[in-house]
Formats: sequence, structure tokens, C-alpha cells
Amino acid sequence: MRKLTWAALTDVGMKRSGNEDAYVIAEEFGLYVVCDGMGGHASGEVASAMTTEEVVAFFRDRASGDLSLPYDTEEGASDNEQILSNAIQHANDKVYVSGMKDPKMEGMGTTIVSVLDDGDKLVLGHVGDSRIYRFRGGALEQVTRDHSLLNHKIDAGELRTEEDIKGFKHGNIIVRAIGLKDYVRPEVQTVDRQPGDVLLLCSDGLSDLVDDWSIENVLEANQEDLDEACGIFIRMANDRGGKDNITVVLVRVDDDADELDYGAADFQEESTVPRGVAADDDTTDPARAAFDASHPPSQAYRDITDADDARTAPHTPVFMWEDLGQEGGDGSHPAKAAAKNPPEDVAQLRARGPGATLPPKKQAPPPPPRKQPTIVVEEEDADLPSIIIDDSHE
Repeated sequence: MRKLTWAALTDVGMKRSGNEDAYVIAEEFGLYVVCDGMGGHASGEVASAMTTEEVVAFFRDRASGDLSLPYDTEEGASDNEQILSNAIQHANDKVYVSGMKDPKMEGMGTTIVSVLDDGDKLVLGHVGDSRIYRFRGGALEQVTRDHSLLNHKIDAGELRTEEDIKGFKHGNIIVRAIGLKDYVRPEVQTVDRQPGDVLLLCSDGLSDLVDDWSIENVLEANQEDLDEACGIFIRMANDRGGKDNITVVLVRVDDDADELDYGAADFQEESTVPRGVAADDDTTDPARAAFDASHPPSQAYRDITDADDARTAPHTPVFMWEDLGQEGGDGSHPAKAAAKNPPEDVAQLRARGPGATLPPKKQAPPPPPRKQPTIVVEEEDADLPSIIIDDSHE
């Protein structure tokens, strides 16, 4: 018997006034997705919610008979790799067009990490710097590779030594995201699955603040209680400052569960519906989620090129090169000056289906109400947001 058991949790963190992360679990398709939105005026929240909706909508259309794959994929991709890549590109189109139609949403975008059940294997797809980790045999491994400016510089040979890498100030800037251009190239791969594997999908609200060895220890101690592990991850990130929204989705491979050393109580019962799940179709409300992953260093990926930029329609990037390190007239970085009050679009997106929530004990306690903090960028320690770089300005 093949079975995947999961748990998920999201939290606004200690510094943000709204949650721009989103996740969706569509068990009927074996699909698990986490998004981390970006953009001013809460448009990041719209982008992440819309992306989770549209990825699931692509799979529903296929279930209804539309088997078309309109988007290009990497040569040699398997059938399910092509399907997941097309679903992500479909979501990119929807977010991009919405941003073009509404000036308030222009420039909105989101990262995405996703897992698709492929029988005896798992298909992973991602764009941006959210991550997927795999815990196997007591060891943690990052299995996706960040689409970051840091990795782009390393691949280009501009950062060659450990000192160069450690001294690079803009490691959290990303070079790919959903919704910023009319074309995006997802990174898709197929990995094997073994009973007992635990996959962690998370936003950088976790991975930026909690070391890999700490994540490994938590999974080692709580691999049979995924809900508890999710709560611990949220608390750990908040204890370390909670500077961003935090979302974690855990997926455990319980194939041949009767042969594994797990008790019946360790498996998620059908009646337990985590926060955000629509009880009518086992699909989560796309208003919460986050996870991030990276590929093994031995795997090299072709990154952004001039040819890719030439394929895109005219669109204002989030920031140009000259934006890096600049401050607004009030001393705040322009990326952090935007208000976070969600527009009506978000409420409409969330209202499309009923949702059930976890019992209170399963959720991390919300932080006390606080005023929007004033964020000042220090020249030597700037907490820059994830943004898209337009290489034409390099």
C-alpha cells in the first residue's frame, strides 16, 4: 500500500502585519504546494493565493478531460514532470495577467515549491527560494536549489571562494518568481521515495532563521507526530525573531504502513482536517502555506539568460539594480514601505470555499497585536526582500 501522511501550519510571524504565504493540499491529485508572496499593498498575498488556486485548477481541468500541455518543458521530462511544470506555468500566466490589469497589483509575485505523488516516485517543482528538504535515515538534505542571485553569481563564476560567498550581501534576492513576467521556467525533478521519508516544504521564514541541524533534530524527534513538528518549527522561527511569515508542510511516506514501526495513532485520520482544508473536497483553502528547497550542489541548472528576457512582454520589474541598498526619504527601504492591509481580492479568494481549522492546540499561538514596525535598512545589515533582478541593468 502506498500512502502519504501530511500536516501543515502557517503563522504571520513577529514582524509582519499580514500573512503573504499560502499553501494547498489536494490529496485527490497527490499534490502539495507552498507559496511565499511578494509585492506592495498586500498584492503578494493575492499572488500566493491565486497561484495555489490555479495550480489545483490545472489538475482539475485535466481530470475533467482537458489533457493539453500548452507550455514548453525541459527535454526528456517525464509525463508527470511535464504536467507539474505546465501547472506552474499556467499559474504564472494568471498572476501576470492579473497584475497587468490592476495597477495596484502590478509587480506582484510569489515563489512556489510543490510535490506531486508519482506512484513509486515523487515529482518536485519550484520557482524562487522557498525550499524542499528530505529527512531520510536520520539525515536532512535540501533537495531543491534556490533560484537566488547568490547561486546565479556562483554559476556565472563571479563568486569563486568561500570568502566571496560569505561576503555577498544580497544572497536573499531571487532571480525567478511567479507573476513577474509572462514566462517562467520552473525547476522540475523526480526523486525516489522510501518508507519513512519526510519531506519538508517551507518558506524562507523558516529556513532563514532556523539552521538545518535544528530542523534535522526536530524531525528526528517528531517524525511520527507531524503536527507537533509543525508547531515546533513555527515556535523556533518566532523565538529567533519571526522576521517573516512562516509556513511549513510536512509529507511523510507511509508506503507499506503495516510493515513500519508506527502505531495507528501516528497516522492522520480522515476526520482530522488541518487548517485551511476544504472539507468538501480535501483541498486546502489557498490562503496559507510556505516551504523552500534546494538541489544537490552537483546538479547544475541553466539560469536566466538574455534569451529568456527577450521572450517576455514589457513589464516593470520589482526593482532595478540601482534599487539595491537605496533608502527612501524616510530612511526605509522602498520594498518595505508598502502597506500590508489585504484588499478585497484576497477576501474574495478566501471566500470561494468553506474551510475547517485545526483544534487550537494544534496551532501556534498568534503573536499579540502590534503596530506595523518601522523598518530601517542598515547599510551593512540590510534585510532586503526577495525581489526579481532585471539583468539588463547589470
